Amino acid sequence: MSGLRRLHPQLQQAIVDGLGWRSLRPVQEATLEVVLDGANAVVLAPTAGGKTEAALFPVLSRILTEGLAPVSALYVCPLRALLNNQEERLRSYARLVGLEVFKWHGDVSDAQKQRFRQAPTHLLMTTPESLEVMLVSERTDAQALFAGLSAVIVDEVHAFAADDRGAHLAALLERLRVLRGGDLQRIGLSATVGNPHRLGQWLQGSSTRPTRVIDQRSPLPRGGEGQGEGANRAAPKEITLTHCADLDTAARALTHRARGKKSLLFVESRASAEKVAHALEGSGVEVFLHHSSISREDRTLAEHHFAQGQNTAIVATSTLELGLDVGDLDQVLQLDAPASVASYLQRLGRTGRRANTRATCAFFCLSPDTLLQAVALVRLAAAGWVEDVRPPERALHVLAHQVLALVLQEQGLSRHRLRPWLEGADPFRGVTEGQLQQVVDTMVARELLHEADGRLTLGREGERRYGRQHFFELYAVFSAPSALRVVHGAAEVGFVQASFVSLHDGREGPLCFRLAGRAWEVKHVDFEKGVAQVTPAAAGRVPSWLGRAGTLSTRVCQAMREVLLTPGDEAQWLDRAARRELEALRATYAPLLEEGPAPLEERDDGVQWHTFAGGTVNRVLAAGLEAQTGTKWVAGNLSVKAAGLTRLRAGEALDALPSLDWAQVATAAAAHLARGPVSKFEPCLPAEAVAALRTRTLLDVDGARAFVATLSGGRCRST
Repeated sequence: MSGLRRLHPQLQQAIVDGLGWRSLRPVQEATLEVVLDGANAVVLAPTAGGKTEAALFPVLSRILTEGLAPVSALYVCPLRALLNNQEERLRSYARLVGLEVFKWHGDVSDAQKQRFRQAPTHLLMTTPESLEVMLVSERTDAQALFAGLSAVIVDEVHAFAADDRGAHLAALLERLRVLRGGDLQRIGLSATVGNPHRLGQWLQGSSTRPTRVIDQRSPLPRGGEGQGEGANRAAPKEITLTHCADLDTAARALTHRARGKKSLLFVESRASAEKVAHALEGSGVEVFLHHSSISREDRTLAEHHFAQGQNTAIVATSTLELGLDVGDLDQVLQLDAPASVASYLQRLGRTGRRANTRATCAFFCLSPDTLLQAVALVRLAAAGWVEDVRPPERALHVLAHQVLALVLQEQGLSRHRLRPWLEGADPFRGVTEGQLQQVVDTMVARELLHEADGRLTLGREGERRYGRQHFFELYAVFSAPSALRVVHGAAEVGFVQASFVSLHDGREGPLCFRLAGRAWEVKHVDFEKGVAQVTPAAAGRVPSWLGRAGTLSTRVCQAMREVLLTPGDEAQWLDRAARRELEALRATYAPLLEEGPAPLEERDDGVQWHTFAGGTVNRVLAAGLEAQTGTKWVAGNLSVKAAGLTRLRAGEALDALPSLDWAQVATAAAAHLARGPVSKFEPCLPAEAVAALRTRTLLDVDGARAFVATLSGGRCRST
């Protein structure tokens, strides 16, 4: 009862009498002490480890003890679905002590939002994009609404910190601090991250409070780059890996494994999800689909039916990787392999939540490469390694986005008043006053902003891109591909990329495709309105969705090399087919890998350099080799290769790599690789800032330099 005694008496009674709890979990005890002492916190615990209550209970206690006015606290999630899933849970806790919760995102009606504006609740659940709407919209008095804001809880904080959405959120927290006129307590929740102290620094921003890390995961061995500061290894696990010759073989194996159980089946793309769902039709297992291109109604229906079922499976992409509660799971199934240890741990953590059960994951790999990748991920996780989060630095494109948002929020603003709103955000540290003014000058020159009498407003081009009917472009820092809404009668089926439909124009016969697990025939397309009218069809091909091919990190690729070199304890995870396939892979690579860490192989059609360096490093290496040889080099995750080159000529180019001007090589390579903007706010930036952004986004120049430096004499050649 020691931790409970620090809570407000009304909340103590509610927890003991209303919930029937006699004690708190260790993570809840530790977090309660930190939050009630006034510090910021990063809370690390396994999935379903009690992190939500750990953050919420002391915040509710503060609201009661200090008599805080609404809105007192924000609860920010990366996904609308996660907000929907958590809503009833948070509401039930708040109502135990007479408080209320409101959920605000794009699917909530205007009438509900208007009622909230008139009578705000103490706790507000939202996403960064919806928070931006509240700050910028003339319909919401953000100054009044957030005048009493005291604390912000960021769920799945690791999912934010590493990308532009996280930079956006960090900037929003600073704007809220200015609106409120005081410090905000910040609490981040995560299950999988390798460097929680860096995550805490990112979350802290301008806050003057100390930031504490509460880590309730198992202790890990130390040492090595990226060595996690904690990962969940405590729960017993049941891991199996098998190799399947093709999708039909995998479907039969998946059916056998899934029958009579409740399973989450993860795949690595929307196209794969549709193919797998089609392959499982008629299997006797009730199958649902869950990915970002099917309608919200279908995703919600899948979640509901799945929660009630027992002989059922959801085929999902990463949309179900985060902490969405779909009831008690028997197992996670994985087709091929995710790209990171963090993803694997998130997915594995969906199981083993019930008492006396194991966390269970079965891999079904369709190629030797994905089998090797799966073994490497499981090995790394078993050793306690998980990726570090690397927040973006000097994110000038997000800074430009926030300048536009602030100009709208304040209905005009002096350029010299911009910095106090944003300077505390971690992604903008290192941005000088001169760089900020250069961005503003660029935006004024391109008429994105208009400056008169010392006041910035939207310019003519800014109005065209971000004003009035295009206002939604300013809500989110990321761009969505051009898509068509697929409609059957009055019902929305989902979304398909416009390019997939337009490429069919002029071809013979109707366009039929699969979406949401069903086949559809396109009857009419209105590109201006962005709508495709469809009717059911007998069969259809799976549409292509644009997206960058999976990129593996250097550490994961090096782990794949280690699996090839040194058999470990993976035999306990592999079935006979997988063992046979892995042994064949080892036999193929053995003569090469005996030559050194990065052998150069001469082939009938050219050369292949087996770097095991990862995609973003290999792109830089390929660009450097191309500059040396004048021949096209193709980069993958494990190697780079070129057609028509001899080993002698390629070896000379490898020897010259340490002396290259890597910055110049990378800038040229990034311009070629981008094939369009990497941010929709590139038009706001001067040319050199665009080049730097593309280089940071697409390439790992420091990693390439470090890789070349580790090689003896620049390379290791095969015989």
